[in-house]
Amino acid sequence: MLERLLARWRLWAEAFAGIDDPQGEFLLGLEERVRRLEGVVANLRSPLPADAAVAVTSAPGVGRELPPSN
Repeated sequence: MLERLLARWRLWAEAFAGIDDPQGEFLLGLEERVRRLEGVVANLRSPLPADAAVAVTSAPGVGRELPPSN
């Protein structure tokens, strides 16, 4: 009977191991944010395709003058 109780307790102990680790969860969240930001920076540093400037200058509304402000 004691062995069954210890076996059940061991299962609960393994289930709760590390459940209350706010510093670990913070570090995991921080790691995920850094990974996402590294991807954004890599996209910003990549060179634009040759036709990107044409796409921007031919966009609707580009090149029109703004109405005079009073």
